[in-house]
Amino acid sequence: MEECASTAAASGASSQDDPAPRLPTEICGRIIDHVAAGLNLHYTSLAGNPALLALQSCALVCRDWYFHTWYHLRQRVHLRDRNDVRSLSRTLHERPRLRGVVQQVVISGHTPRQRSLMQHLGTFAAMLAGKLPELSRISIEDAEWPVGLMRVEDFGYLAAFHFVHTLAIANVTVSSIAQLARLISALPAMRYLHCINVACSQKHPVSTVSLPLNCAILEVLEVQWVAPAVEDLLVRISQASRLHTLYFGVNGDFTSSSAGSRTQALLDASAASVEVLVLWIASASSVDSHTVDSTVERHLNLSRHERLWRLEIRLFHPFVAWSWIPHIVSRIPSDHLMAFSVLFLSRADHAAADFDGAVTMMEEDGILVRLDDILQADRFANIAPGGICLGLLVFENDWLPLVKLFDSESSFREHCGRWDELVRRKMPGCDRRGIWTYVIHSVRCNGRDALSPLLSIVYSIEEHDNWRRNMDKIHKATKNQKAKSGVEVQREDDAAHAPDTSG
Repeated sequence: MEECASTAAASGASSQDDPAPRLPTEICGRIIDHVAAGLNLHYTSLAGNPALLALQSCALVCRDWYFHTWYHLRQRVHLRDRNDVRSLSRTLHERPRLRGVVQQVVISGHTPRQRSLMQHLGTFAAMLAGKLPELSRISIEDAEWPVGLMRVEDFGYLAAFHFVHTLAIANVTVSSIAQLARLISALPAMRYLHCINVACSQKHPVSTVSLPLNCAILEVLEVQWVAPAVEDLLVRISQASRLHTLYFGVNGDFTSSSAGSRTQALLDASAASVEVLVLWIASASSVDSHTVDSTVERHLNLSRHERLWRLEIRLFHPFVAWSWIPHIVSRIPSDHLMAFSVLFLSRADHAAADFDGAVTMMEEDGILVRLDDILQADRFANIAPGGICLGLLVFENDWLPLVKLFDSESSFREHCGRWDELVRRKMPGCDRRGIWTYVIHSVRCNGRDALSPLLSIVYSIEEHDNWRRNMDKIHKATKNQKAKSGVEVQREDDAAHAPDTSG
């Protein structure tokens, strides 16, 4: 801050041209910290995140602001080659305070969204083992990982990262299933595993590959668009663990019997323990209306998920799997279900058209009416207030408000009102029960404030996350209440059977 002021003085500007008084550096630092508090590292991609953009702008103001934002911006470090690893190691030596700042490390090839040779994972493990005490997540992205680029002892160095609980592997080609299993097993505290677009040079599964040693503590698994051999390994890992949450990408092409059987196998492997299930369904071709039920029965059957309390389904454009929704929901046996959402993932350059198409589809196909009837069953009596959510999101652009993609705010408002009226009319049973909640942060529709008790429509990942957090709070409160009631019942039972000592 002082540097900025002295620069202005040195320029010889007159008193009339002097800049307005500036806030003290300490106050500016607190403001920067407040902005940084909104930088949620939970998201895989932060490109376009408003908090990140604000911090990057702050870093360009002056030297004092740069060094204050420097620590916030380095919570997540991206390493694209060995030079980046050496530079980080050197920085940690020169600025030891940074060791406690880095929480996430992304190791990738040179070019975003293209798989290139990854030669520095072993270098990272060997040079930085024990030097990042707050590291909690390692991501490996956009990489080719052939045999021989990582020494056996380098896997041992990875075991020194004692607090890494999350491993994310996205857009990566591994050489073998044994290599992938060894990587997973190398992190002793790993509880969250994400595998997205993972290919494997080894085309056939090897059943003799030892399962990772940390399977027993795995809580969350994400499987999206992975090679058959990789999916088979993850099925075995699911069977050996007690998963709490499963994110599963389904391509909707069940013409291959083996692909369909793997889909159901992964669902069944974790059915006994999974409480939260998120399905990403991408299908370009529709299933004949006469065969939808049998298709769901064979490949997306949730009849074993007796502990399920939250189900999220995300449909990629052109939303042909919308007709599957009643068949999926009707098979859920759990009377614990409290929250259910369906998100339509639109294209950024066709948002208005996709919105119109989704509403027209729901107007004509009768799916909402069937879903409303199904949700009146006794086993769905525990759905929470606001527990059913519909949403339209822009795929791969989480931080762009949907209203920005329409011709005007009034046009967006008109679309919102149309969807609201349609769902009310088609789902009167849910409407009467008040299990919808209206959530719009950017505009009001039909003159109603946010959080009206009738309909839940969200237009960004953040809004859906707010809905999810609210459901988590309700679920936690319900569990606590049940536990408290159970203790009281047990006390009453103990008192009833206690021996009479009054004499």
